[in-house]
Amino acid sequence: MWLIANYRPAALFSFKIGVATSTAAKSLFLPTPFAIRTALLDAAIRTQGLTRGQELFESLKALRIAASLPNAVAVTNLFAKVQKPKRNDKKKDEEDEDDEDTSGSNAMTKSIAFREYMHLEGNLALAFLGDADAMQVLGDLLPQINYFGKRGSFFQLIGMKSESGELPKDFYALDGMMMSGSQVISPIANEFPLGIIQLMDDWGDELTFEKVDIYSGEKIVMDKDRVRKGVILPFRLARSSKSFSLYERIE
Repeated sequence: MWLIANYRPAALFSFKIGVATSTAAKSLFLPTPFAIRTALLDAAIRTQGLTRGQELFESLKALRIAASLPNAVAVTNLFAKVQKPKRNDKKKDEEDEDDEDTSGSNAMTKSIAFREYMHLEGNLALAFLGDADAMQVLGDLLPQINYFGKRGSFFQLIGMKSESGELPKDFYALDGMMMSGSQVISPIANEFPLGIIQLMDDWGDELTFEKVDIYSGEKIVMDKDRVRKGVILPFRLARSSKSFSLYERIE
């Protein structure tokens, strides 16, 4: 029995791709499975306590997650002025001489950064399937989530429902291709759907609660605890200019 949560975007959405830098950050179209699972774990700890969060960790890691995509995504491309910590590298300081902060502080410099913010046309529906323990508590956790990605990317939960059997055709599993050494691991057999490939992070098989806990001192290891998957989203570029790009969902 799938549990489907329907969210309505209440603000512009921004979720920078995992390989982005502080200077150039393109945005994903959707929240990643890593972000969704972590938001659920955060909600469990805030509302039911640390011990309950530890108990639910493995169940949340095993959840299957799918999404029903917005009808269209309008991406605003912009450059913004940002403050960056001043580097001690002499050569870098010389290059940034014209951009230095003249307000009296020697710790920061002014710079320019590329950012993307998205307007999602339509709602974002997330579907979950897991063991009995996880499914029983999801109904309490999902209303506690009010943003995904960058703070200020607010979403409003407008309803939940259960769906037996297979999901409707407009839902797409957020589980994509992975690299293991020189081999490509893919859940897609003998077909390559049309769309745009986006690199999304997810919890890895070796991830533990202690590594998620920022107070434990343990670190998350990339490609083991945090894995990246190429997820194909059925969107096509419909229109673009220097200031925006419009993507429409492929039916």
